[in-house]
Amino acid sequence: MTKMKSAPPLILRVEKAGLQSTVQDLGRPQGASWGLPVGGAADALALQVANLLLGNPHDAAALEITLGGFRAQFAHTSSFALSGADCEARLDGRRLLPNAVYRGVKGQVLSLGSPQQGARSYLSLPGGIDVPELWGSRSTLLAAALGGLAGRALQKGDQLCAGWRDQSRPAIAIAMPERGNLLRFIAGPQWAQLGSEGQKRLTQQSWKIDIQSNRMALKLNGGLLQMEIPIEMASHAVLAGTVQLPHGGQPMILLSDAQVTGGYPVIAQIIQADLWRLGQLRAGDAVYLQQIDQPAALAALAQQQAWLQRIEAMIARQSR
Repeated sequence: MTKMKSAPPLILRVEKAGLQSTVQDLGRPQGASWGLPVGGAADALALQVANLLLGNPHDAAALEITLGGFRAQFAHTSSFALSGADCEARLDGRRLLPNAVYRGVKGQVLSLGSPQQGARSYLSLPGGIDVPELWGSRSTLLAAALGGLAGRALQKGDQLCAGWRDQSRPAIAIAMPERGNLLRFIAGPQWAQLGSEGQKRLTQQSWKIDIQSNRMALKLNGGLLQMEIPIEMASHAVLAGTVQLPHGGQPMILLSDAQVTGGYPVIAQIIQADLWRLGQLRAGDAVYLQQIDQPAALAALAQQQAWLQRIEAMIARQSR
């Protein structure tokens, strides 16, 4: 006789979904070969921290909450973790800090307000949020209406199930790296054609995030740039962190939901170690861009990965 698989445990009932709350993981690394954006969490570092705090796999699906405004009631008692932007989260009115593990009791209400800094908060549940896997990921791709919870942002009345039943977790809180306002990049294929004046303007002034920015791209305000050597290009591959210069002269930095090809000059590429910073930028934030070389970019990534490994080891020790 075949043993029936038990249903995933229901943990949260959504009372207020906020501006944009979606299920995200680390995305679809092979998505471009299928014509799909990689997608996934805009701040992949915060998502991984939320998962590590609960003993989940790094890439487990969590809830990405943009600019707060989220409220849900616990349908069953469960541990949970918060990371990313500090939204002054409260559990039945008790103030919670980000980047920490908590326990919600059945009937309690978890609410997230608006962050004073940063844009996105992450809420993880034991084993990750249980939604169907599609093309190797549970992340939501809003533009294509696929993945996550029916391919859309959460709505009032939605129910969130955990990947596995709750296991007691120690009360752990960690300190995240300072976000700052510096974005490091390596030169893009069309960097030379931007010319020395354009290069100086890109790196020697501050740029503000435009209000029209979203999960596909950040638009930068701070004057217009023009290519010193005009260039017409065929479509080419782009990815998160690619800095494009459209014909209008307003630079834009692609994010996780960006298309897989583009036809604008690529003047720079934000290094992988700084991509998480892009996901926490909001309209009006000021940033500076700094050019570094490839060895420095690889060293920064190695340093970040080593930090994650230390955090994982520390959590494992305290969980024994």
